[in-house]
Amino acid sequence: MKPLRLLVVASLVVVSACSGGPTIDEYAEELESLVATMNARIDQLDAEVEREPGLEGVRTYAQQRVAARSAFLASLRDLDPPDEIADLHGVALGIIERLTAAESALADRVMTMDSIAGIDSIWDTPEGIAARTADEKAIELCLAAQSEFDDTAERSEFKDVPWIPSAMKAVVVVAFGCLAAER
Repeated sequence: MKPLRLLVVASLVVVSACSGGPTIDEYAEELESLVATMNARIDQLDAEVEREPGLEGVRTYAQQRVAARSAFLASLRDLDPPDEIADLHGVALGIIERLTAAESALADRVMTMDSIAGIDSIWDTPEGIAARTADEKAIELCLAAQSEFDDTAERSEFKDVPWIPSAMKAVVVVAFGCLAAER
């Protein structure tokens, strides 16, 4: 079974003022940690299913993958985004909710299989197509967010300009690992 890879979600960043909650940097660090934890678990599951590719191994893989995705979703819901990116955090949350639901439906489909024969055809089912589509949306958002965070590096040239508010010269360094090759 070729595993889906969520490769993370994040919010686009536009820094315009300080907020009373966490800073964008604190938010990004916490999100990066959550993503890294989920990616490590999914990578571990991918390796395990390759060692035990039978029907029970695939069923266990599907269940545990949904559990990993659900744990990430719960943690994402608990994150308190800075006011500047609260709307975008909501968009990311919606994408991860759809991805988790799609993977859950795909796992349910796996549980109904009688044999491992033809497992690759599961990607052609409505559940497989929905899971792939949701994964692609999550990757798009992740790449866009990574790009926005990377663009904050340009602000470093303003670090010694005293009249610019510190939030507008913040540099956020994160590595979400949106693509499997980046992890």
